[in-house]
Amino acid sequence: MYQFVSYLWLSLALFIIVGALFQYAWRNRSVLGARQLLLTLVLAEIWIFGQAMEMAALNLPVKIIWANIEYLPIMLTPVTYLYLALHFTQNKNWLRRRWLSLMLLIPPLAMQILLWTNDWHGLIRQNVYLDTSGSFPTVGKTFGPLFWVFAVYNYVLTFLILSILASALRMKPSRSRRRQIVFLMAAFALPSLATLTHVIGLEPINVDITPSILGLSALIFSWGVFRYRLLSVIPVARSLIIQEMRTGMIVLDQDGAILDINPAARKMLDLTAENLNGALLETELEKYPDLVRFCREGKDNVHEMIIDDGGSRDCYEVSLTQIANSRQEFSGWLLQLYNITERKVAEEIIRRAAFYDHLTGLPNRNYFQILFSKELAHVRMRGNLLTVAFMDLDDFKGVNDTLGHDAGDKLLREVADKLKGVLRESDIIARIGGDEYAIVLPYVGQDEKIASIARKILQEFNKSVDLDGRSVQIKASIGFSVFPRDGDNIDVLLKKADRAMYQVKDRAKNSFAIYKD
Repeated sequence: MYQFVSYLWLSLALFIIVGALFQYAWRNRSVLGARQLLLTLVLAEIWIFGQAMEMAALNLPVKIIWANIEYLPIMLTPVTYLYLALHFTQNKNWLRRRWLSLMLLIPPLAMQILLWTNDWHGLIRQNVYLDTSGSFPTVGKTFGPLFWVFAVYNYVLTFLILSILASALRMKPSRSRRRQIVFLMAAFALPSLATLTHVIGLEPINVDITPSILGLSALIFSWGVFRYRLLSVIPVARSLIIQEMRTGMIVLDQDGAILDINPAARKMLDLTAENLNGALLETELEKYPDLVRFCREGKDNVHEMIIDDGGSRDCYEVSLTQIANSRQEFSGWLLQLYNITERKVAEEIIRRAAFYDHLTGLPNRNYFQILFSKELAHVRMRGNLLTVAFMDLDDFKGVNDTLGHDAGDKLLREVADKLKGVLRESDIIARIGGDEYAIVLPYVGQDEKIASIARKILQEFNKSVDLDGRSVQIKASIGFSVFPRDGDNIDVLLKKADRAMYQVKDRAKNSFAIYKD
């Protein structure tokens, strides 16, 4: 029933090559698109084995059986190639259409039905006979009318696959990504060209060489796998957890091209393009130069940065981590973004509660001590002067008693606003007690300048303030001390400014005094 022919050596070699590639793909089956590749390789093995058995068979009915089996991979391989190309380019619009798989399975199923019933209608093969003109017997035939319909269907799928990959090339991908696409295009196109030569009768021998070319295609694909890492980077897992998680995740190849991105990252970075697979980081994130610069540092790192999308400013914790393949070889990067704006706002609220007066928004006593120490160290290092003011409101208790505490609180806020309006941004203003304020004036030390500033403050206070329909005039006693003339530390300078202020209180109020020994 069967005989050995020399062509079987080639079939055996191709079977082993495709089997080796299957083992590699199986080890990397978690990679996006690996399942489609595995199915393609299984179909290739069926095709190679089926052709080998067809050539070894001695009688026509057995050869026809194996030839019919071969049409299963002939019709299904373009389908699996199409899905492999869609996964490789992450063409999500087509992958989401479940009806597409069913539609693509109808022609292969119809072909199988027509093949096994061909003796009744002759729509696929006609004039079938055993051709013994060659070194081994083959099936002689002419193709029936429906055969050409299925042939056109297969070539339309091949054209669609090459068009999908060509569109990925037009996106100007990274150099390694571009090489991957070229290798895939060559691996997909060669079997179709071989089938075309068989269909139109241009093959050099009376045997369909497509399975052999399919083996060559597998070799090309293998070279792409090992040389250009077609399966080396594991994209973001498509689990519900990853899809719905709030952390943004982007997988990059070694050249910084985007391999995968989850919805959270798209939303954070306002990336609206449907297909970002293979796009360069610099191109898609050009409006986020700090983020691009962070990724281009090329090392594991964690950093906080502000990302402004034009509508809001959010704070993100950004991490960049190397990805290794199954052989622990560097394959790419995982970029993760976590929005920490709420945490930062909460931290700021806590910080303000610890360092700022909740009523006026001015620094409180504790924060004033810190700011004063830093400014004093700065002027001491540069040999400059510095003035400290201690201010107490006059008759503030009377405002609380007659107008109520709400009116008193409003008056305290008015004092803070007026001080900020009169003094420089570099000056330090703090509320250190109920109606007590402290002021630091860097680079001020001459009595004339101090007196001028005091008059401006009192002149501003002389403007009436409306407190619930009543006009009230702010009155204050202010004392000043000067570094280094009156002291060289915080406590001494504040104490002497306080003494000067009480001199005003004892004398006439609503005025100022500069400390004198």
